[in-house]
Parts: sequence; structure tokens; C-alpha cells
Amino acid sequence: MSHPTAAEQFDPSNPQFTADRFALMAQMREEAPVTFLPALHVYAVTRWQEVHDVLGDAATFASSEAFSAGLHIAPEASAIYSLSSPLFAYNPINVDKPLHSRLRDPLMAAFTPKRTQALAPTVIADVEDMLDAIETSGTQTDLLQTLCKPLPLKTICRLLGVPLADAAKLSGWSDALIAFQTPGLPVEVQVAAAQGLRELDNYMREKIAQKAITPDEGLISALVAGRAAGENDLSEDELVADVAVVFFAGHETTINTIANALRSLLERREYWDAIAAGTMDTDNLVDELLRHDTSVMGLYRRVTVDTVVGGVPIPQGAIVWVSYGAANRDPALFNEPEKLQCPRGNARQHLTFGYGAHYCIGPLLARLQLREAVTRVAKRFPAMRLVPGTIVPEIPHHGLLAPLALPVLLK
Repeated sequence: MSHPTAAEQFDPSNPQFTADRFALMAQMREEAPVTFLPALHVYAVTRWQEVHDVLGDAATFASSEAFSAGLHIAPEASAIYSLSSPLFAYNPINVDKPLHSRLRDPLMAAFTPKRTQALAPTVIADVEDMLDAIETSGTQTDLLQTLCKPLPLKTICRLLGVPLADAAKLSGWSDALIAFQTPGLPVEVQVAAAQGLRELDNYMREKIAQKAITPDEGLISALVAGRAAGENDLSEDELVADVAVVFFAGHETTINTIANALRSLLERREYWDAIAAGTMDTDNLVDELLRHDTSVMGLYRRVTVDTVVGGVPIPQGAIVWVSYGAANRDPALFNEPEKLQCPRGNARQHLTFGYGAHYCIGPLLARLQLREAVTRVAKRFPAMRLVPGTIVPEIPHHGLLAPLALPVLLK
């Protein structure tokens, strides 16, 4: 009897999937770097070069109509919020030119390096405040809840110009967006997620209206002012989607990146000790952590014409899953790729922020938060370690590397 291939074993509904994902992706790269995944009904691309090439060819590999994770949604949930609603229909991640340019260009104009750099002192102060609270809380903490999650939430609220007091409900709506895209959930959970997305949509509309009357230095005000000045002609639905995607992509991925990075560093004591001692090249380390611990495992593309990728014919209309997580650990480019290795000369060749037309708009902000979080927590708690025997639980989703907890001992 023949053994199942890695592609045949790649099944996110399997409870063992999260523990096996990197081994499966490595096996797929070796067996068939471009292959059909029966469980997802998509073609997976797992080698760095092919992932890079697909991302760079938006004409052949389109983003529109490629997003399929929500097709499982029950009618009861879809009646409340569907894939044709603004948060999906006008999400810059899921559309192509010319709509993509209409949505992305105003964001690029508003999401300036100056705006990011202005947040640096506040990010540092927020980290220190959180570490103060952790230090006085006892001998053990869940870093996901006490640092990894609140830091990006506060940062994105400050960037957008929304009240920090709204962070908790915004976080709940972010969870709803993930749930809405996770197959196999009970109908009542799907309905609750759809209701959350409707509330998020309404919230963004309210804030956009408020900023038109009472502007501030935040990104929402910048987008609204740009529209009033004729610098962009975004509709209200498009503006809602732009703001929402900045909120979600600007904090959810960063939460998981920081948590994944801290987990990896706590498993490499020599690196933790070097950070605590101030002898680590933190810029190189940040890129290596982004490579090794990317929180977004991959995104979808739709094939617009019959094509060939890595020697494999793919028909027009097929959906391709480009795996950032697999590409970032491709041994053809990275020496001992499964190993966190600093210094690593080519660490910055990771594809964590994507490539091409859909390259991430906020890498400076992500790097800032990751650097300040990992360096300051190691220096404050040099003896910190994972709670012995802990198996870190993860969201059972092939597209995300997202811990559900990160319990540590402080001493």
C-alpha cells in the first residue's frame, strides 16, 4: 500500500495539522513544489522562486475572485454580512487594478514613514507600561494577553485615531473576521461572526463621519481630508473597507508575529541571553524572526489564463495558494531554513510582507513593534522561560500561524 503524499495529508480539519504544518510543507516542497491540495481544492505553490514569480505577475495570477475561504458561510450568516459586502468586495487584498490602485494609492499617501516614526515613542512607552504591569502581576503570565495582543491593538488605534477605550470591542470584531473565514464552525458561531462584521462596518462609518467634522492626526482623518480635497474619490463603502483592512491587517498579523517570535526566542536561550545583554544585531534578528515565524502562511490567487508554474500545468480559473510560510523556509535559498539563525545574511529576502502589487503597506510599523517588544521583554526579564511542559495551542487554520496562548514564567 502506498503512503499518502504530503498534499493528501495537508488537511486543516485534522487536529494534528498545526503541529505538522511545517513538516508537511517541507515534504510538499520536496515531493511536488506545485501541487493540488484535495482538502482545499487549490494548487499550492511552496518554493520561494515560484511564490515570488506568482506574486509578481498580477496579470496571470489575479487577486479578485481568488478569496474562497468564505464560500462555506451558512445562508443565515451570509444574510447578515456576505462576501459581496464592503469589507470583502473592496478589500485591497482581494481586488486587482484599476480598483486596487484606487484603494491602495490613498492608503500609501496616508501611511507615511513620518506617521509611523511619530508612533515610535508611544510604542516604546506602551511596551514599558505593559512590562511594568507584568512585573507586578506575579511570577507567571500569558504573554499573548498581557503584551502581544494589547500592544498592536493600542498602536493601530493610535494610528487610525480611534479611542483606546474601543480596543476591546475592536478586538472582538477582529476575532469575528477570522471566524467568518474559518470553515467548519457551527452556524450560530458564523451568525455571531457576521453580526460582528456588520457592527465593525457600522463603527467605521461612524468614525469616518466624525472625522469629517472633527479631524485629528490619525489615518482616518487623513483619508477623509484627502477625499474632501479631491485627492481621492473613494466612495463611502470603499473608504470603510480601506480603514477596516488597515485595522485588521495592521494589528492581527502583528499580534501573531510578536507571539511567534517570543516563542521561538524562548526556545533559543543563547539568543534570548544575547538580546538581554545587548549584544544581538536586532535589525537582522527582526528579519530572521519575520522569515522564520511569519504569521500569514499564504494567500490566494486566481489563474486568468492556462499557465505553467514550476513545470505543472494549471488551468484558467483555478485557485492558487501561494505559501509564504513554505517559501520562507526553502532550502534552495536559506541555509538550514527550519532553524532560527542570527546573523543570517539573506534574512531580508523573506516574503512575509508579500511581493509585487500587493506588497504590505505597513512593514515599518510591524518592524517597530516587533523590535521593541522582543528586545525590551528580554532585557526586563532575562530569566523568562516557557512554562515547562506547555504545548502552545494554535488557531486551526492553514493560512495563519497564530498562538492561542503563550504562558511563561518570569523568573
